[in-house]
Amino acid sequence: MRSICKIFFAVSLLFGVLNADVTQNQMVKNAINIMSGFLQNVDSQKLKDVKGVIVIPDLVKSGIGLALSNGKGVFIAKNDDGGWSSPFFIDYHGVSAGIQAGYSSTDVVILLRNSRAYKKIFEGDDTISLKATAAIINKGESAATTTNLPEISAYISERGKSAGAFVGASLDIARVSINRQDTNDYYDRMYDYQDLYSNSIKNSKYTTKLHEILNF
Repeated sequence: MRSICKIFFAVSLLFGVLNADVTQNQMVKNAINIMSGFLQNVDSQKLKDVKGVIVIPDLVKSGIGLALSNGKGVFIAKNDDGGWSSPFFIDYHGVSAGIQAGYSSTDVVILLRNSRAYKKIFEGDDTISLKATAAIINKGESAATTTNLPEISAYISERGKSAGAFVGASLDIARVSINRQDTNDYYDRMYDYQDLYSNSIKNSKYTTKLHEILNF
């Protein structure tokens, strides 16, 4: 009986690892597709001096008056050698208040223009300050740029899952934190942040493709 239990546990653990790996690979593939579409439609001048990128596929926002936003994504930064780091996996939680109601699912690209914009993520504070306003009405397209922090720009692309209307919707207060478990699952082991930041580990085909897309 104990042997059967051990086998069942081992199979369950293996299935969980394989499933996690597939999930994180898909997240990077989604980020590649989003960035590919984004770069085809953005003014190249807006990409000047970009030091970091956060891509959040399918950011869900819902509420009446007080709206909450939740999603998972990928963060990648320019390292000290001028190359792109290996991807970090992040959780995004935001809140905004205003004349708004409904549900929306959006893809979000956040451009970070200097290390100050994301250094708190590495310092353990895990916070980022955004103020990106946009009007999202039913299934209309929308875009947003920051108004209070010149080193950060956020761009929102509607995915067509909205219901009701978000008028003056915003990403006013947000927390971006590195998801250690998701990051470990992608690399199949634990790495120090510095290893990922310096891109000193072996790249997977998905990381390599993401780097190619980001070499704008």
